[in-house]
Amino acid sequence: MPSSTVTGSRPTLAHGILALVVLVEIVGCRKAGPPYSVDQAISTFKVEPGFHVEKYTSEPNVESPVAMDIDENGRTYVVEDRGYPLSTDNPLGRVKLLEDRNGDGIFDRVTVFADKLVMPTGVMCWKKGILVTDAPNVWYFEDTKGDGKADVRKLVLTGFAVTNPQHTVNNPIYGLDNWIYLAHEGPATAIIYKKQFGDRGSDIRFPDQPEAPLLKEHNRNVRFRPDSLQVEALSGSSQYGQAFDDWGHHFTTNNSDHAREEVIAARYLERNPDLPVFSAMQQIPDHGAAAKVYPITLHPRFEMLTEVGQFTSACGITFYRGSLFVAEPVHNLAHQDLLADAGATFVARRAHPDVEFLASTDAWFRPVNFYAGPDGALYVMDFYRLVIEHPEWMSTEAQKSPDLTKGIDRGRIYRIVPDGAPAPRPIKLGKASDAELVRELENPLIWWRRTAQRLLVDRQAVDAAPALVRMVHESQSPVGRLHALWTLEGIGKLDPAEIQTGLADQTAGVRENAIILAEPRLKTSPPLVRALIAMAKDPDARVRFQLLCTLGSLNSPEARAARDELLSRDVEDKWFQIAALSSSSDEAPRLYAKAIASDHETPGRVSFIRQAASVVGARHKPTEVQSVIEKVAGTTAANADWWRAASLEGLALGMRGIGPGAFGAGQQTLLKLFDSTQPAIRRASLRLIEMGGLPPSSAPAVQHASKIAADRQADPDLRADSIGLLAKAGPETQQALLRQLIDPHEPDQVQAAAVRAFGKIKGDDTGKFLLSKWRALTPAARTEAANAMYLEPSRVWLLVNALKAGDVQPWTLSFTHRRRLIMNVDPAIRDAARPLLDESKSEREKVVKQYEAALDLPSDPARGREVYKSICIKCHRFAGLGVQVGPDLATVQNRPKKSLLEDILMPNKTIAQGYEAYVVETTSGILDGVLGAQTPTTIALRHEDGKEDIIQRKDIKQMYVTNVSAMPGDLEKQITQQQMADLLEFLKTTH
Repeated sequence: MPSSTVTGSRPTLAHGILALVVLVEIVGCRKAGPPYSVDQAISTFKVEPGFHVEKYTSEPNVESPVAMDIDENGRTYVVEDRGYPLSTDNPLGRVKLLEDRNGDGIFDRVTVFADKLVMPTGVMCWKKGILVTDAPNVWYFEDTKGDGKADVRKLVLTGFAVTNPQHTVNNPIYGLDNWIYLAHEGPATAIIYKKQFGDRGSDIRFPDQPEAPLLKEHNRNVRFRPDSLQVEALSGSSQYGQAFDDWGHHFTTNNSDHAREEVIAARYLERNPDLPVFSAMQQIPDHGAAAKVYPITLHPRFEMLTEVGQFTSACGITFYRGSLFVAEPVHNLAHQDLLADAGATFVARRAHPDVEFLASTDAWFRPVNFYAGPDGALYVMDFYRLVIEHPEWMSTEAQKSPDLTKGIDRGRIYRIVPDGAPAPRPIKLGKASDAELVRELENPLIWWRRTAQRLLVDRQAVDAAPALVRMVHESQSPVGRLHALWTLEGIGKLDPAEIQTGLADQTAGVRENAIILAEPRLKTSPPLVRALIAMAKDPDARVRFQLLCTLGSLNSPEARAARDELLSRDVEDKWFQIAALSSSSDEAPRLYAKAIASDHETPGRVSFIRQAASVVGARHKPTEVQSVIEKVAGTTAANADWWRAASLEGLALGMRGIGPGAFGAGQQTLLKLFDSTQPAIRRASLRLIEMGGLPPSSAPAVQHASKIAADRQADPDLRADSIGLLAKAGPETQQALLRQLIDPHEPDQVQAAAVRAFGKIKGDDTGKFLLSKWRALTPAARTEAANAMYLEPSRVWLLVNALKAGDVQPWTLSFTHRRRLIMNVDPAIRDAARPLLDESKSEREKVVKQYEAALDLPSDPARGREVYKSICIKCHRFAGLGVQVGPDLATVQNRPKKSLLEDILMPNKTIAQGYEAYVVETTSGILDGVLGAQTPTTIALRHEDGKEDIIQRKDIKQMYVTNVSAMPGDLEKQITQQQMADLLEFLKTTH
């Protein structure tokens, strides 16, 4: 039985006085903690009313617990990551086995089931033992002697990255569909601890089965079947933890983006490699990413990169009683989100405003994972350490501190129990008959259903098939009918008749899963095909979404008609747009033509036309492209401008890398469209002209563009676009005009366009002219000038020499341009540029010390706002200003000013995960930027000013990460101490 409890309730005056007394006792007796004993620690908790907290186990039974599973015989396996954060050479990780052999509620045997693990991260009961994730491996351990110690140690999968332990493969889960799912995000780039965490992985494979397929994808979740040697990458990723709801919907997490759903499966996206998709996951909280949290910790400890007051260490996402629970160990709390339907996906809302499900005043309370147990309780794994964050993102002083491992010999697991819950029943499923296991598929608790299904499938209990069939047809439990279907599938006894029954089920989740179960049988079962097509009017959005995904693999007129009906009904939902276009690349021209027939503009229709046209462009078929252009040109009605612009924008998105003449006769039409009075149509036409070239009879249009470019009374945007046309026609003949327009008196967009066009004129004289104008250029024009310096190798040397001479200051170069020097393929350029652009850490620390004076200066947030707009706005979003290339600054006011100062002036000291810069060599050139979302077929690169490139994976030749922060490392050249004081005040006080 638990040794002590704390019960949740709403605060009253009496509660407040009692809490104060408890806190005074704890704080007054500092020798007693923290760290606290378990009983003391429980008294520091505040839990949701209707629940109470009990001790399940603690040290010495467990130390540094990060994951657990309870097997079919009631035995508890606990993963101990004792080696965290740095012990890679001395493997300290273990799995403990805890047993209550006499049934009195007390563990009477605790054994080290498996040891010599490096940094294990998850456990799942399987067959007669357990699977354990410990990068680069997934292990199977089994005890065949009954002594509580594994004597079978078999390597099942290998090849995962040995990266920062918060990012390695973790948390295996037995899925509803009988696959084993692994949370996996891919390697995080180590800068300080490369030796320990620099292994970026290899092909993921079954090591003792050389004939088995290899998985080369390293940045997404993985599922596998050991018995059939199947391994697949999913469409999304998760950092630490993953969860499934009762119906198999997959939820993932990231340290700051605490709850997401993987909406569309990889197998659907892979049908159409020409479809650009930014991400296959939906961010579901209505309170956003980097959401605020509400800790109650008395003496919190925060490290250098801690985002105080918001999610910064979200992990262990778990589905329990209709809600998602997410651990936030840095802030010593557990968060709850209630799930509600939202079209094809969900929305997650706080259970209560400004308060968390579970929080502690104890700064050592480090919840890292949860477990939905067989008794209906939610188990909390408390790592119980002084320091939880990894030293990769700490200050140098903190990295060397003995505090890093304080608490390595401690750890707790708590049960959060609903008030009035019945006493736990004995667990004896290991000896249960097949019939008894079938009955457990109706259990309201997921642990019993999942365990019973796993055991039946492992036994290949074909004799249970009649009982399972009866359950599909007769059970009053929707989840029972659901598990019966998937169990029949797992034992190879699922017939179309039962799928038909599932398709007609009164519960939407059963119908949704029956559609998935029908997929592999559609080629051989016409009745199933007819049944699916008849479901197009299903009242449930997620059922319709799954139906649209599934019907995408059928090519019949009836299937197409059903898909069209589904898309038309839900076109405002972006996931229905993606599902419809995932069907086949060949479908895009038809869907595009159908979409533009509507004269009713809505955000969803605009988005869909752009998406469909992008696929048409990516197909690179001249007749299809020309058809789109002709449709745009052939319609001049004002109420058609919305789809005309979207069409051209979509073509441009899909046609990157095409050569001259790609549009054929459409080139002349694009030139006519360039005369449109609608800026969006004109600009999209220009982008396509820049890709495919001008037609032979373009001289009159070029002459007209020259006049417009020189006319200071004309609209600046029209002048800039006209300059773009001149650049395509040949800037050499326009040198005099372009030199004239590179002038501070000209509008910013005109200057930038002129510099861009002038830079295309070959020769060093072009570079020398731009360098002579460098100090007078606006930031936008200077960016274009820097681009021009990289168009020819000799100009790069001109730039390096200008840096040496002081004619160009390093801070005037963007991160992209400086990285191109520091990482240049020419070693001579690298060697010459690095001393000019790199500073030693000691020099940066001197700068920080110098600027600490700003912390004591009088400051003005209004002036700081102007500093932010001039320096930070291109890459950060804050207070409604800017774009998110670097980390979101939404709750930065909760960070100490000194920490902000170090982050600003020493950006290379710690590069936030997810914001590393990558270089991607494609078939049409080199691109670089901050790596955004990834799908099976595309990646995204983010750039300054919110620009973004979506790159088809098929076009990638090489891709590699740099080790330089995307944030400039010499901002002191742009900002005075007083301006720094004002900027810090703006960041700290603006809401």
